[in-house]
Amino acid sequence: MARFDGKVIVVTGAARGLGRAAANLFSEQGASLALVDILGDEIGSLVGELGGDAKPFTADLSKVSQVREVVGQITSAFGRIDVLINNAAICPRIPFGDATEEDWDNQFDVNAKSQYFLMQAVCSVMCEHGGGKIVNVISASGQFGAVANASIYSGTKGAILAFSKSVAREVVDDGITVSCFSPGTMLTEQITNLTPERQEEVRQMIPMGRFTSPEEMAVSLAFVASEECVYTTGATFDFIGGAYMR
Repeated sequence: MARFDGKVIVVTGAARGLGRAAANLFSEQGASLALVDILGDEIGSLVGELGGDAKPFTADLSKVSQVREVVGQITSAFGRIDVLINNAAICPRIPFGDATEEDWDNQFDVNAKSQYFLMQAVCSVMCEHGGGKIVNVISASGQFGAVANASIYSGTKGAILAFSKSVAREVVDDGITVSCFSPGTMLTEQITNLTPERQEEVRQMIPMGRFTSPEEMAVSLAFVASEECVYTTGATFDFIGGAYMR
């Protein structure tokens, strides 16, 4: 039996990066998948590649109305939600001195507000079916601050870390656990677009001495989302190569 047979898993930000890698892995492990992204064409192509029981849902998760609408669509399509991987986020590089109110609102809407109201909508569904698991993807930047030009992004991830703990306390009696997943610095466009010199500076800040990949992080994410990860809620799971030690 595959690890996620019979489970309905919602993955947001599923078109690229960690979300896409997680969707591939969950599909291989037997899950029914609701894949959500604002990039409708890309999410549709991914579903075509996966086959199996996967469905695409296009939504702008910065809009609470669309959050509630898409959760309704997913519930109608699958009948239940067992796991939410709250992954959608943006990280534009903006120096502190240049940041505007619009930049602030945009990042908090996409990164933090979407996660909060997705939890709210999904918990209502999970309560009707005996509980579930919520995994909110954060960042080491939300724990110790981004290195440069991502102060608002760091704030959004720190906010998620804080409200996840509060929500975890409120919903535990409903059989719902809430965890935060902090992935390492992945070798995606955010890194490959840097100069070789800057890449090396970032790499040297990682005690394990290397970048990770979305595929490697998806394996760890799957553990946190699985029934094997028990007797924990309100916890933060760090898979960041030792870059942050508590």
